[in-house]
Amino acid sequence: MDSLELIRDSAAIMHSKLVAKGVDPLDPDALVQGSIQDLDLVMTFLPKGDAGLKGARALFDDQSGTICCEITENVAERAALIAHELGHVCIHSGSTNCSGDDIDPSRSMEAAPVGLQRVEDYGAHERRELQANIFAREFLLPRSFARHLHIDKRMGATAIANRTGLPKNLVRQQLFDALLLPSQAPDHKHEEPANTFAPDSSQDRAAAHRESPFQLQAGPGTGKTRTVVKRVLSLLSEGADPASILVLTFSNRAAGELSERIATAAPDAAPRVWIGTFHAFGLDLVRRYHDRLQLSPNPSLFDRSDAIEMLEEILPTLPLVHYRNLWDPAMVLRDVVTAIGRAKDELVDPIRYRALALGMEERAGSDDERIAAEKCLEIAQLYDLYEQAMRGRGGVDFGDLIMRPTLLLEANQDLQAAVKLRHRHIVVDEYQDVNRASGRLLKVIAGDGKRLWVVGDSRQSIYRFRGASSANMAEFGNDFADAKTDQLSINYRSTQEIVDTFVSVAWHMGASGGMLPLALTAMRGRSSVSPQIRRYETLDDEIEGIAASVREVESAGMPLRKQAVLCRTNGRLNEIASGLEARGIPVLHLGSLFEREEVRDLLAILSLAVDPFADGLGRVGAMPRYNLSLQDVYCASLHLRAANQPSPGGLATASKISGLSSQGSDSLAILAQDFDGIAATSSAWDLLSTYLLDRTDLACSMSLRDAITDKMRAVAVWQFLNFVRDQSRVGWGLPIQRTLDRVRQLVLLAEERDLRQVPAAALHLNAVRLMTVHGSKGLEFEVVHVPGLTVASFPSSNRGQRCPPPQGMIESAGTLSVADEGKQSHDHEEECLFFVALSRARTHLRLYLARRQPNGNNRSPSPFLDWLPSSLVREVGHPSRLPLPADAARSCSIAVHRAADRHVTDSHLSLYEKCPRRFFYTHVLGLGGKRKTTAFSQTHDCIYDLIRWLSDARQGGEGKQAALVSCGPSLGI
Repeated sequence: MDSLELIRDSAAIMHSKLVAKGVDPLDPDALVQGSIQDLDLVMTFLPKGDAGLKGARALFDDQSGTICCEITENVAERAALIAHELGHVCIHSGSTNCSGDDIDPSRSMEAAPVGLQRVEDYGAHERRELQANIFAREFLLPRSFARHLHIDKRMGATAIANRTGLPKNLVRQQLFDALLLPSQAPDHKHEEPANTFAPDSSQDRAAAHRESPFQLQAGPGTGKTRTVVKRVLSLLSEGADPASILVLTFSNRAAGELSERIATAAPDAAPRVWIGTFHAFGLDLVRRYHDRLQLSPNPSLFDRSDAIEMLEEILPTLPLVHYRNLWDPAMVLRDVVTAIGRAKDELVDPIRYRALALGMEERAGSDDERIAAEKCLEIAQLYDLYEQAMRGRGGVDFGDLIMRPTLLLEANQDLQAAVKLRHRHIVVDEYQDVNRASGRLLKVIAGDGKRLWVVGDSRQSIYRFRGASSANMAEFGNDFADAKTDQLSINYRSTQEIVDTFVSVAWHMGASGGMLPLALTAMRGRSSVSPQIRRYETLDDEIEGIAASVREVESAGMPLRKQAVLCRTNGRLNEIASGLEARGIPVLHLGSLFEREEVRDLLAILSLAVDPFADGLGRVGAMPRYNLSLQDVYCASLHLRAANQPSPGGLATASKISGLSSQGSDSLAILAQDFDGIAATSSAWDLLSTYLLDRTDLACSMSLRDAITDKMRAVAVWQFLNFVRDQSRVGWGLPIQRTLDRVRQLVLLAEERDLRQVPAAALHLNAVRLMTVHGSKGLEFEVVHVPGLTVASFPSSNRGQRCPPPQGMIESAGTLSVADEGKQSHDHEEECLFFVALSRARTHLRLYLARRQPNGNNRSPSPFLDWLPSSLVREVGHPSRLPLPADAARSCSIAVHRAADRHVTDSHLSLYEKCPRRFFYTHVLGLGGKRKTTAFSQTHDCIYDLIRWLSDARQGGEGKQAALVSCGPSLGI
């Protein structure tokens, strides 16, 4: 059970006990006063800024048992401050001192994986404050009570906020948690962990190592995290200051797990141990030394989508030649930002990048080499303009979080000494994911490395696209003198059959070079269940085979929630997800969030609020609440377009126009009422919260459905709402329009992948987990299904680099050319991905492939299958398949009556061939989306408008000067 769920349970129990004593559950002040009395605490109120508050809004003094809180006019706001401190009292140890930024009980329990929250939410301090915020919200308004008020008492978020005095955003977030996230059944809350650990001398030996740099090679399932925790506890047991221990890892998931385990084992010391990702540590250094970096104390952090949008704003000024895209100039920016990020991974600034490119130009002996040098010089110019734009906005990107502190510390011995003194014991998890920038930062703070302890597995190095290299594992002894190396020897996860299978693969992997031979013994022993290979004719047959295999294992007693399908790409995942759901097999899979039907409904609602063309009406009208016919949509959209104002302003009159059916008129009146009073300046979060919780019963109806597929739809809505709370730091226009623009950009540039993660609160559902192999790192499942084992699918094809780096930028490449280094890196990552996929399985491992492509051509098996000895893997002859049910949903036709004077052009036919649905919306219903207006497109449109004006004026006999004067006002000149 998730630790946050345990915290919420304890807060709800405290609330229930007070209500049983007669406390009004709708009175926040009475609740906190009652709990203070029950906990035998002292409550003191002080003026804002009083020295006793130590700069905080509220604090808890452990020694005296006193909560101090600033005096506020709003009683409910004061109650929220006190409830936050009560959270610390109940779930943490020691005194606390909470600033205004720390206390926000409306915060989501799982931040959207975008922007700053991707980095900062997994520091020890931030984790504690998040837990206290979650406790406070659950204590003041338990989810079960919020659900009761909304469903049984028919109270919207505004009504609950008015009745209790609680902040409206707190009520909204709690209602969304209560209505859209599935509750955990009691039997799932207390499931025993899958692995049972026995005393392990290899773990104990590693944890006890002292006085020299140490590298632990930990294969899959060997208890790596457990050993890291043992290492920290052993340091604490010897009297090490908790504040001197620095624990670094690469993923938020790993950082969160380490924080929770260490907090459980050493609750008093854990808050002072620094645990987090390399990027979170870099952010901490940036904030600590912001003045040396010429930044604000809390600089804005730009994620990739923010960075691309920033470049898009200055696109007309960018010196694009080789990377100019005349159709859509913004498309290339994704590759430019990737190239800049890759340079920062190697600690290469714009000056060094240009110098390397100029060196290529000087050495160029052919046209191809000259063009390659010119491309690198172009990227160097863009890199320089990018940095200027970033500085102008006072921001940093993810690459800066490592590069800038590293270069600062390397250049300043005084700062370097201070950081070394603060972090005297360094523990690094997932060392195989260290890139050059992270490695240099580590050397700066670790010094001679005598107190450096790292653990990793080069064969699980699957993040090479961001510069990670398994060579760091092999070179550890060269990087740190007198280094010692050891390895863990017991696998606690898998059966011996599966262990033998992935160990047999390890011998063939490039990442095994320079590493100790992988030798593992499965603690679980043999099971008599061998891994299987199942071959099919077509891709559709493969889906039928996976469905049959899932049901087969389920019938043998293995629940769906203990099974996973791991794919190499997201595209194939979506196809398999649809195929399994069509066969009645529920899946834990969000897919592309913005392409989901329920999310597209909400996007249409947002569009309708700001779009004068009312293009969202077609989708909104099809929602069951309105049920507009296509003819009514057509009539209403014509009226709204003629009104030439955002749709909400014209909806009230649209219900009264001629040509509407009576049902259409009534439905438009309901729609107008739903939007009534919503300001055009509202944020997307405000509009959707009002729409879902105050104006309609959509959130309520979603919460009442029991099917897992329906629950996943509700989870997708929750994930989308979580996303829209975070506003982009760049862009212009109304907040809702900015949100829509950001969604379009994320989809266009394929930057929405992080939003595909299923929230932790839904992981207990009895459904098959679908994810990419990248996403499965660090997880395990009783049954693992791996499809697509054919050439060009797994391993995937090497597409090369659209913006190759200059020769010499990647230090680990040695004498390899840029192209050869890229190919080797790709090949090694594909091998590691296969190794990771096999090693996720505990008991059952099933591999699938289809013999033919959709066009009928043959598909060759993956070369990885040749690495599996026939003595270990069983070929299943004539594997079973589960065909599509006869009553499965299928497409239906729509009758369209064409006007006699309607003309069909070649462009119409071309669009119909590409996308019949888009043809229908554009040329039948008359609805059409438009591209996001950018500075570049405005300049482009203005020039063409000018040319047309001049042409028309000359044909009319008007002189050039007169033509310019007459057209100027229309063009805004």
